Amino acid sequence: MNRSEWTRAPFRSVISRIGKKCALPALPVILLGQVLLVQLLMVQPGAAQRGYTDPNDYTSTDKDTSPYDKHDLSGLWSREPALQGMTPCLECREHGSASGYGYRGDVPPRTPEGERRFNLNKPSRGYDLGSKEAAAHPEIDIGMRRAVIPSEGNDPIAYCNPLGAPRLVTYSGGGAAMELVQLKDRIIQNFEWNWDHRDFWMDGRELPDVDDYIPRFNGYSVAKWDGDTLVVTTTGFDDRAWVDHYGYPMSDKMVFEERYTRISPNRLQLQMTITDPLLYTRPWKSEKKIWGKIPKEKMAIGGWSGLLEDRCVPTDEGLFTKFRDRAAGMTK
Repeated sequence: MNRSEWTRAPFRSVISRIGKKCALPALPVILLGQVLLVQLLMVQPGAAQRGYTDPNDYTSTDKDTSPYDKHDLSGLWSREPALQGMTPCLECREHGSASGYGYRGDVPPRTPEGERRFNLNKPSRGYDLGSKEAAAHPEIDIGMRRAVIPSEGNDPIAYCNPLGAPRLVTYSGGGAAMELVQLKDRIIQNFEWNWDHRDFWMDGRELPDVDDYIPRFNGYSVAKWDGDTLVVTTTGFDDRAWVDHYGYPMSDKMVFEERYTRISPNRLQLQMTITDPLLYTRPWKSEKKIWGKIPKEKMAIGGWSGLLEDRCVPTDEGLFTKFRDRAAGMTK
C-alpha cells in the first residue's frame, strides 16, 4: 500500500459529510474516524484498478446537452460529485497508481537550487521511499516515490500552515469542493479545504513587481478571457509553500498560469503551467484537472447550502496526526 492511501487530505471532509448526512451522528467522532480510516486502509486500490482514466484523454461522463454560458464559471465544483449524489465523474479523478491529488504532468528536471530545495522537503504522500512499489515504477518521478512516515516528514500542512495557490487547487479533490463567484471586477475562488480563498482581478490591473510587494501564499492574480478560456496569471508567492503534497518546491519568483474552460454544462477543465527558472529547467505543464458542477441543494446539510468550514485547526490536526499514525500501525 502506498502511503498516500492512508494520508488522504480530504479525510476530515469525508468524515464531516458522512457523519452529518448518514445514519452515524450518534457515534463519537473518534470512533467514527476509526471506522472510516479502517475502510480507507482496506479498500483503496490504485486509481488504474478503479477504472479511472487519464484526464488528458477521456470520454466525458456529462450527458447534459442543455445550452450553457461558457463564460459563466460560477457555482460549486467537486472532483468527487458522486459524494453529493451526482453521477460519478471518472474523468475527474486522478490517474495512475501513485494515488493522491497532485500537480503531476511531465515533471521537468530541476536546477541545482531546485534539487537542493526538493531534497529538503520530506512528504508523506506517494510510494514509500525505498519500497518495492517505488522500485517497480521508475517511470514515475522520484518526487512521488519518496514518502516517509508523517512523524519523520516536514509537510507544512501538519502544522496547519497555508497551502499556497497551486496546492490549494490540486488539493480540491475528494470530498473537498471549490466555489467560483463571478463579480464585475474579479472572480473569487473559495475552497472548502482549509477554508481559504483567492481573488482573480479582471479590472485591467497589471501583475505587480514581486520585489516591491510582500510575498503571499496565494500570490497576486490577474485574469482575462482568451476566447472561451479564463486565463489566470499569479506571481509573488511565499516560497515556504509546496507546489503539491509531493513536496515539489516553488520560489518567490514563480509564475503560475491557470486556464479554466467550461467544456460542458457540468464539467470544468483546468490546465496549469508553472514557470520557475530558479528551480526548474523548463516550464512545467500539469495534467488536466476536471471538476463536476454541483447544484447548491446537493451541498446542503440541514437546509444550509454551500461549502463546509473545513479549517485546519492546529490542536485538532495534532490530535488527528497522532490518531492516524497509531491507527495505521506506525506508532505504539
